[in-house]
This record gives sequence, structure tokens and C-alpha cells, in this order.
Amino acid sequence: MTQPLPRVLFLAMSRNQEKHFRALAEQMPVDGRVINAKHPGRGPWLTALGWLWRRRDQLPGWLRFRVSKGQLNDGAHGRWFRFGLGLRIAHLMTGLMRQVRDWQPQVLFVLNGAHYKQQAAISWAREAGLKVTYLELGFLPNTMALDGAGVNYANSIPRQAAFYRNYSPRGEVADATLVRRPPRKPVGEPIELPARYLFVPFQVYDDTQILIHSPWVPSMEALYQALVETVDALPDDCVYVVKEHPTSQKAYPELHGRHPRILFANANDTQQLIERSLGVITVNSTVGIESLLLGLPVITLGNACYNIEELVAHANNLDTLRGLVSDPQALPFDDALVRHFVAWLREQYLVPGRWPEYGPDYPRRMRERLDQILSGESF
Repeated sequence: MTQPLPRVLFLAMSRNQEKHFRALAEQMPVDGRVINAKHPGRGPWLTALGWLWRRRDQLPGWLRFRVSKGQLNDGAHGRWFRFGLGLRIAHLMTGLMRQVRDWQPQVLFVLNGAHYKQQAAISWAREAGLKVTYLELGFLPNTMALDGAGVNYANSIPRQAAFYRNYSPRGEVADATLVRRPPRKPVGEPIELPARYLFVPFQVYDDTQILIHSPWVPSMEALYQALVETVDALPDDCVYVVKEHPTSQKAYPELHGRHPRILFANANDTQQLIERSLGVITVNSTVGIESLLLGLPVITLGNACYNIEELVAHANNLDTLRGLVSDPQALPFDDALVRHFVAWLREQYLVPGRWPEYGPDYPRRMRERLDQILSGESF
């Protein structure tokens, strides 16, 4: 007897996501419906408002990573601003509640999950007994990740080196060519790279990786200051080379040239910057995993899902960072562990391909990961 397809409610935050999710639902296949957060349809408004009112204390937490602190002040403007966003959440909840009441899906499917509307929807879905699955860009080039626990540091990948040492790779070689991200605006000419340097990639300033998972480096300005306060610990012939994130809407021209041993290389190729460096310092970017893939040691400063002892060096304060950068040649790099870790990610965890260009393995592997999450199977 044929097993019924799992009922999956896809929550799209944009028209592009809606197209992606509709194609994915058909090709996986699942019994899927897509609800657009901007146009969720009609539903039980009073029930939605009542649910939101009972959880009004959670509203600032849902909002704090997507709006400025000034807009959330306790004055009249802040109260009206919160009220307006609350109505947007209630509007979405009416559509979700109607779908669950009339159709009874098993899964809520979201991309990333950090948006305030998504956080509210996830909270309600869990209360209603739905499982939540999180889709996110994968750690390796041309991959996606589907996880039942969350994204980035909140995901479910094992954090013990022994787990990966005991894994037997299939022998596949991971692609060591990184995906190039074109900058939002002109960035000038490449610089001539010094002979010895540590590479420090900036991250998107308002990404949840920084806002949620970076306890002691809460901004790129703070990251730059950490470099200033540790640059004297570097060997005399070594410098820091920084590259701003190419797709960030925020630039940092005021930091350029401020310190003679901290150089900016915004126009240089990221893969070349990694490969010619002595190592990479990152808060918790996927550049860290890409650097491991390219054979370079990594220092993390924030909470990263790959903060695995023996895989990377972790600095949770300035003193630890000073000690690590004082001898870049001594930074740990376990080639066998890296190969097993990357092989496990590619073979067991990540889904090959990215929307809109992907092959037949994309929907098949996505369905396999969904079935694994629904079954409660752990790694």
C-alpha cells in the first residue's frame, strides 16, 4: 500500500521563495501548500489576535533582530510601531490557522526562520503540534541545508571530533572552487598582497550570525577593534588582511588606512585571499568551512556550528586571540579530520544544488532529509 505523502505547509516570504517552494513541493514530492506571508488569505482574526495578545511579551524578542532599537523605544512612536508589526503578524497567523484547521499539515517549512513573522509562525506551529524544518544556504559551494533544529549555530550537526573521525567517507572529493559573490558597488582595484598575513573576512552587519551568535564581537567595528588590540601580537613580518562582505549594504571606509598593519582588500578574490594566507580568522562565517576545505587553519571568534575541538581554534576573548595569532604557523590543522568532516557534510547532511539551478538530486535529497527529520532519526 502506498504511503501518503507528508503534508507540508511552506511559508514564503517573497515571490521568489514562493516559486521555489511550489517547484520543490511538486518535485520532492510532498503534499504541499504554499502560503505567502504578505498575502496569507483570510482566517480567524479574533483567534489570531487573542493568541498574539497572550504572547505579547515575546513580541520584542521576535522583532529585535529586524528593526532598529530606536523604533522599539517605549515612547508613543515605539508603541505604535510595535502595534503595526503586531497586526502584520496577526494577519499572517489568520492564514496559518485556517490552513491548519482545514488541512492539518504535519510540517511548517521555512527559509532561515529569523524574520519576525517567521519566528511568530514557528512559535505557533510548535504549539499546534507541527514539526518545523529550516532551509538555509549550505556550508559548501552550491549546496543547501535542511534541518529540524535550526540554522547555523542552532543546527543539529554533531559537535564531537570523534563522530567525524569514525565516519568512513565514500571517497568523493569536495569541490574546492568557491562561489564568487559580486559586490553591490564598485570596490576599486586589487591590492598587492603581503607575503605573510592572516585573512579576516567581514560578515553582513545585521545577519543573525552576528546579532545572535557572536557574544563578544557584536559588530564589524568591534571585530576591527579586536584586530587593532591584537595586531602587536603578530610576528613582525605578518599583518591582517580584511575583506568587507561583498553583498553587505554597509561599508566601512572610515576603517581603511587607520592602522598600517591592517589592510583592506575588497577587490581581491576571496579564494586567493584564503589560499595565500597563513590562516583565517572569522566570527562564524561559512568562509571558515570553505577555508578548511582549501586546507587553511581557522580561528573562530563567535558561536559556529563547526566550533569543534581539533577542527578549528576558538577564541572567546582577546587574550586567547592574542595567544593564537602570536604564532600563525602553530595553528592547528588536522587534515584527516577536515577531510572526514567535509565528506560527512557533503555526503550525509547537505543537499546538492541551489534554486533556481539544480539537478535531479536536489529534490530527491531534500525529500530524504525531510523523511529523516520527520522520523526523528539523529546522526
